Amino acid sequence: MAEPITPRQKMLLQLVAQHPDVARDHLLKAGAAEADLVYLERQDLIRERAAGHYRVSHMGQQVLKRM
Repeated sequence: MAEPITPRQKMLLQLVAQHPDVARDHLLKAGAAEADLVYLERQDLIRERAAGHYRVSHMGQQVLKRM
């Protein structure tokens, strides 16, 4: 069973959706914790494309539509 998404993880998911190919360093500066990024990747909400750059996955887009 999946853990519920926290407000900070929701904010990060929205940030990645607004800025495709956002750099990992930028997310960490915006207040992300390493655990938040790992959670979003593990739940297949974001995917790492180029080294250290993220995009929202199809599942992440569906989650955003429901919020």
